[in-house]
Amino acid sequence: MLPSLVALTMQDLLAGGLFSLAALEDAAPVALQMPATSSGWKAWNRFRTLCDHHVRLCCALELTVDKTSEKELERWLAEPVRCVILSPSTFLLNRSGYPVLPKKAKALLEQLFRRQVQVIIAEPQSVEQNEGLLPRLSYIARLFQALPPLSQAERFAYSHMDTLQAPLQPLADNLESETYELFETDPVKYAKYQEAVFIFLTERKQEGRPMPFCVMVLGAGRGPLVEAALKAAERAEVEVDLYAVEKNPNAVQALRHRKRRDGWSSVQVVPGDMRSWDAPKKADVIISELLGSFGDNELSPECLDGAQRFLASDGVCIPISYTAALTPVTAPGLWANARQGAAGGGVADLETAYVVHMQHAFYPCSAVKDCFEFHHPNWTMESNDRCVDLDFEIEVDSLVHGFAGYFDCVLYGPEHISIHPKNFSVGMFSWFPMFFPLRHPQYVPRGSIIRSHWWRRHDAHKVWYEWALTEPAPTEVQNPGGRSWPIGLL
Repeated sequence: MLPSLVALTMQDLLAGGLFSLAALEDAAPVALQMPATSSGWKAWNRFRTLCDHHVRLCCALELTVDKTSEKELERWLAEPVRCVILSPSTFLLNRSGYPVLPKKAKALLEQLFRRQVQVIIAEPQSVEQNEGLLPRLSYIARLFQALPPLSQAERFAYSHMDTLQAPLQPLADNLESETYELFETDPVKYAKYQEAVFIFLTERKQEGRPMPFCVMVLGAGRGPLVEAALKAAERAEVEVDLYAVEKNPNAVQALRHRKRRDGWSSVQVVPGDMRSWDAPKKADVIISELLGSFGDNELSPECLDGAQRFLASDGVCIPISYTAALTPVTAPGLWANARQGAAGGGVADLETAYVVHMQHAFYPCSAVKDCFEFHHPNWTMESNDRCVDLDFEIEVDSLVHGFAGYFDCVLYGPEHISIHPKNFSVGMFSWFPMFFPLRHPQYVPRGSIIRSHWWRRHDAHKVWYEWALTEPAPTEVQNPGGRSWPIGLL
């Protein structure tokens, strides 16, 4: 019997007739013992679907790999694997005669270690095998002990793993001090901003422009961007007049305190909304950090469009542009948690996107495709509504629970910040990806296409996203009219 689990095989569950869902309502989770093969995953997927994706159903994984591909093995990283069972036949003998795991099995187990799985070395069937039990135990212990230590970003993210968080709405809500403090500890973001501002100010200086340069930090929070801009100006050996605009009254007080404490003589703190502020002069550069995990989901386009009226005709916005991107994701735990979420388990919970550090997730398609793109300044006042169709070819039989969303942002010149998997700013932890759930998970066979449709819309009071599929089967449009997840403009 597995610790704290009810351990069952498929034969146990199906013997004598249909399995009763009442077994899943017991105090202990029910662990279904499955081989880590392709056929094992298909059997598991059929069974958990019959059980309506019940949150108490989990896996005891027999780590037999056979001819299973690495991509097929990676599917198990999304599943609720509670135990890994290692039989004597799983091990090979190396040149020195010591038991080791095959390369693919070792790679999977090392990743599962981070998911706090229990490892069970199965009892040998013969005396000869029993003599090798201690070397197998020692080998697994060495694998675990050899895991590299967590980085600063990984330590920060560890407590947030697979935790669904509602996206911030900084226009509608004033952020709390704890939120500001969390963001301000990011070791990468503000260094990147400082470098971008330094490059801009150096170029302006080399062009012979008259000083002081007018710098406006919009949405200044408690001042980390102000500090970055002042350090950049000092490095570039230029004079600046800096306006720190912030609508949150508590953050305004923090800015005024820092101005006095840190001697920010060139800084003027401006309380109010950037969209309605009457600036005294034109800015050489507007600096902001209004991005959300999906790029525009905290309404950076609307804010900067409303503020660009006080940007000089040859002025620059930092960031210059940002692009949202999407890829399908298998995330049964996240989907199940969303289904029984804060809105009472109704439609609204599965029509809301969440900020989440995805741990139990699998990506059945290697492509991550661009979705919505925005550039600043937007002198022609192009609409910020968007519509795009994205097709993804699935590389392995999968159950798709939704889409993972990211952003890539060009600050200025070569400087960028990104949570895009293929262009990630290493060490940055200010943003986790977005999870856009599907109301109904979609089984998608290898080689088939999942065709998705995405809309960004607005009215006088809010902005919202809508999304739907037409392949492998048509689905309803989710979040129509922003009924479940509006992003307030006021």
